[in-house]
Amino acid sequence: MLSDKLTDKSDVYSLGVVNLELLTGTQPISNGKNIVRELNNAYQSGMIFSVIDKQMGSYSSECVEKFVSLALSCCQEDTYARPSMAEVVRELEKIWFMIPASDTRTTDLTNSDPRNTILAQSSSCQTEEVSGSELVSGVIPTITPR
Repeated sequence: MLSDKLTDKSDVYSLGVVNLELLTGTQPISNGKNIVRELNNAYQSGMIFSVIDKQMGSYSSECVEKFVSLALSCCQEDTYARPSMAEVVRELEKIWFMIPASDTRTTDLTNSDPRNTILAQSSSCQTEEVSGSELVSGVIPTITPR
């Protein structure tokens, strides 16, 4: 159930909505349509690729489906049914690591040059355990409140 109370689970919901916006290239509410409801309907009817933004490029079908599934799980009305942010991060990492090792089944969402797609890009990612204080990169300046 949606409420006015801000919690970790409301942050998860918001992240899910942002991910759905990225997938579709649309706003959360557009022309009287709710992005969560529309994507849920498309997902349940097996038509998810018809609502994905064509400008996304080519990704493996499995990656797209897992990303959509994760985004929709974040948008569950029941807050207890939503994953924790840590679970979301773990799932995003799994999806990320699927990309370079994806199979030949791709969802070509554009007719663009295949060298510009994420499947053609080389990507390397290293992960390590960090504490909260180590998450400060030093790139963004710290502004002291007045």
